[in-house]
Amino acid sequence: MEDDRRAAKRIPCDLPVRYNQKGAKEYTNTVGKDISDTGIGFISNEFIPKKAHLVFELHPPWKEAPIQTLGEVMWVSSQPHSERFEIGAKFLAPL
Repeated sequence: MEDDRRAAKRIPCDLPVRYNQKGAKEYTNTVGKDISDTGIGFISNEFIPKKAHLVFELHPPWKEAPIQTLGEVMWVSSQPHSERFEIGAKFLAPL
């Protein structure tokens, strides 16, 4: 059995997410897999290394304006039979 070391419980989400590597001008669109007060899991078509800093733009349906926050990639896992990656990031700035 795998230990879950997360500090906060994540809940499944189907939330539109945009991100870019800090300093980049263009955002990448994707969908979140799960989210908590302390982090987010999402799918990426590109490999993003651990410790990379990302700027997230989240679009929760209960808010008119998007939420922007800074995050750090904590883990990366390739999806079986796919060229996509599942990524977990912790938020560095409060939502």
